[in-house]
Amino acid sequence: MKPGTEDTTSFCVNIVKSLRWPGAVTVACGNRFTSVYVGYGVKRGDVCFSPIEPPEVMSDPIDFEGQPEPTPLHEPVERVEEDTKDKEDDDEDY
Repeated sequence: MKPGTEDTTSFCVNIVKSLRWPGAVTVACGNRFTSVYVGYGVKRGDVCFSPIEPPEVMSDPIDFEGQPEPTPLHEPVERVEEDTKDKEDDDEDY
């Protein structure tokens, strides 16, 4: 068979990359094609293309020591002892 006749099948794939938009690619196979762009939307200007450096990463915040529970499930020990002393004094009055 000769190339170019109807009986010939071609499985070749053509890939085109853009020199103006880094990340833009077009892929074609036969009569079908698709275009894909993955980038930051920054056009390549000069021959020496270098995007801006990202800002410095922030440091971790300071870890604070644990604080007591603002609404504890149990009352403090000192307060319980004071309450029991008051009750004992009340019992002695009778």
